[in-house]
Amino acid sequence: MIVVKEISFAYGFSPVIENLSFEFEAGRFYSILGPNGCGKTTLLDLLIGHLKPQSGKVVLGNNNILSMSKRDIAKQISLVSQNYNINFPFTVKEVVMMGRHPYIGRFAQPSSEDVEIVNRVMERTGTDRFAERKVTDLSGGERQRCVFARALSQDTPLLCLDEAFANMDISHTIRLLDLVKKEVRERNRTVISVFHDINIAAIWSDLLIFMKDGKVAASGETEDIMCSSIIEDVFHVKSEVMYNSYSGTKQAHFRATYNDSSSIESKIRKRTSRQES
Repeated sequence: MIVVKEISFAYGFSPVIENLSFEFEAGRFYSILGPNGCGKTTLLDLLIGHLKPQSGKVVLGNNNILSMSKRDIAKQISLVSQNYNINFPFTVKEVVMMGRHPYIGRFAQPSSEDVEIVNRVMERTGTDRFAERKVTDLSGGERQRCVFARALSQDTPLLCLDEAFANMDISHTIRLLDLVKKEVRERNRTVISVFHDINIAAIWSDLLIFMKDGKVAASGETEDIMCSSIIEDVFHVKSEVMYNSYSGTKQAHFRATYNDSSSIESKIRKRTSRQES
């Protein structure tokens, strides 16, 4: 479990997180949603110890995360960020093996277990197909899958995803989300993911956390919290939320704001006319 206790954080004189408290339980998939600038990425950076809260604390297990060494944190938490840059021409396999560094001594070589874990993760993520290619030669989506595989090879109980699927096509997004959800169900891992796509989040998440102005505006089980009133309050847009039998969850439907009722009715009449003809 990772617990956030009354944390606050500001960049200069601009508050980003204000007196926020939350408990993340093991074996659940959490998604953080909210408008740009509401504090989603900052919250993740506080959770993993990259930032120090100005007040409050983040507790991982029984320890204040700021009292833990970077190596110990890396054995507990892995991160996939959308903005991770690799400028040196490592091979894909070398980058994925970097996820095993917390378990390898400073001058030691990877063990057979490390190699086995990396090979298994690369096969499951489909990165084994370009294992020997230079990471600098990859497309944006391929590079993101490489970074994702590196985080999975870290084999931590807590996985943080910061817009981790932004550069991927829908096929690889679904494949990796299914993989991660399986880890949550079968290995009791905790996943905390920042999403912009509400509907993608709703399909794979156990719980949704809506943030607004550095605070939790609403949170709860996906089927309970996915509703038009919360979406309008947080994002200031109207929507219609309905259960979708194909996805197996509630989905939000939007429409172009320039359409008034008369233009919508006109489109329906034109479509009906074409079908009849």
